[in-house]
Amino acid sequence: MPILNYFSNKNFIWVVRPPSNSVADHDHNDGEWLLRGFERRIQDSHKGLLVQQWAPQLEILSHKSLCLFLTHCGWNSVLEALSNGVPMLSWPMGAEQNFNAKMLEEEMGLCVGVASASREVNHKDIVKKIDLVMSGSTKGQDMKNKACEVMEMLNNAKNDEKGFKGSSAKAMEDFLYAALSKSCNY
Repeated sequence: MPILNYFSNKNFIWVVRPPSNSVADHDHNDGEWLLRGFERRIQDSHKGLLVQQWAPQLEILSHKSLCLFLTHCGWNSVLEALSNGVPMLSWPMGAEQNFNAKMLEEEMGLCVGVASASREVNHKDIVKKIDLVMSGSTKGQDMKNKACEVMEMLNNAKNDEKGFKGSSAKAMEDFLYAALSKSCNY
């Protein structure tokens, strides 16, 4: 697998899941659906961590050493990445993900598209996009700076400078108060 050669000098976490056509995730034992030798090569590199099934995404995204996130661009994943100042590579699969990826890349400059659900991805394409962000290029640095700006904006919406309620927290409180007030009047 050529992309593993690229990652052999980089630290990474790679979350992989069994094929979606399986009856249930537990139908597969310890990566038997992966290419032969895949897990061993990652383990032998002492650089990567292969996580099968579920991973604590928010915990990973909030780690200070994380520099980039390959995502399908589901809204929760986008919010989690942005609230931690992490730029993204997009690989949308369906639903609103294509619209989110387009907005993040074309309008906000926070994302680079790798692929969409309609096409396969060549390992060279992924490596090229990772390098664009990670190599210190102007575009990559701009993405990192914008991700940090958005993180700051999101933090300000949650809390003001004194640690009190920001605009989002205040709006949610007002909404709940109004909803509960009406439900108590019935």
